[in-house]
Amino acid sequence: MRTVKGLRTGRMLGILVGVALAAGAVSAQVAPPKRFTTERPGSILIFPKVINCDNRDTTIQISNTSNMTAQAKCFYVNGATYNGVQLWQVSDFNLAFTRQQPTHWTVGAGRSTDPTDGETGLDPGLVPPQPECFTGGLVCVQINPGGDPSGANSLKGEATVAQADDAAATQGVSKYNAVAIQALDPDSDNVLNLDNVEYAACPAGAHLNFVAEGAPDEIVTGLGNGAGGSAVSTTLTFIPCSMDFENLIPARTNLAFAFSNEMEEPGSATTAVECWGSVNVGDLGADLPGLNSIYGYARITAESGTSDDPVGVVGVANVARVGSNGAMATAATNLHFLGNDPSTNLDSPPSVIRLPE
Repeated sequence: MRTVKGLRTGRMLGILVGVALAAGAVSAQVAPPKRFTTERPGSILIFPKVINCDNRDTTIQISNTSNMTAQAKCFYVNGATYNGVQLWQVSDFNLAFTRQQPTHWTVGAGRSTDPTDGETGLDPGLVPPQPECFTGGLVCVQINPGGDPSGANSLKGEATVAQADDAAATQGVSKYNAVAIQALDPDSDNVLNLDNVEYAACPAGAHLNFVAEGAPDEIVTGLGNGAGGSAVSTTLTFIPCSMDFENLIPARTNLAFAFSNEMEEPGSATTAVECWGSVNVGDLGADLPGLNSIYGYARITAESGTSDDPVGVVGVANVARVGSNGAMATAATNLHFLGNDPSTNLDSPPSVIRLPE
């Protein structure tokens, strides 16, 4: 009898071990791939919309999500133009994080290294303030203590754009997550290839659902705040994924918009993005069907760019809703990005970030 019991026990243990191994195999198969993300940490953070202009300022929040210390090399990219030419001014700084450390600063004020000031938390290093009317982006690359790129995928970020009136009272706040590019198998040189080998590739494109420019907001009107007319406005902000911080050469990409409205009437438009760009949906072209109806959809893809090769972009949409009483509410949202899609031969455009030697 004891022998039979022992056999049964052995069989049960074998079954349990087999089930555990099978479960582990299934978990390994369904584990989410490392890629670009707005929800998980990565080794490259891209903030497409950073503003310090016209009573608007941006608060940057970055966290080290790991139980190890972390360092980052960051670059402000000034996307302003002068006489129609992109300035492509870059200012850089370093950050150092303790384990699980979050930090924050405003773009207009920056952050000093004075532990006695009113800023909460440990100072991560000197963050330079940006000049009045700075409009552009911020890119942070995780590095190791020696300065080489790190593949630890520890950084996560958020940006909050606040707008004040002339009396300095907050009028509207919008927030979005930084796009995190996850490291796969990075090497130690200063050329970061976003090719799904060294780092995750940049998005192949994006989806956009929107309300036609200037159309009334049905919810605002239904609440009684739009009796005299409410209006919706959508602004898109993009930054190319390719960036040459060593030679200070801006990347350029041409974006194609395939539109349809709620009646599925098609339309199209294109816009160029060099270094950094912001465009209002209403300025994309008269053939936009969304302008002749209330709701629209756009599929955005990179058409061509630097050296006639497409360059991937990341971006955010900022939606402003204004009531008849002048009250305004804004909301920034990450675009719903398109990944590689073999069924449509849609591949992520090659992108390269070149750090200073």
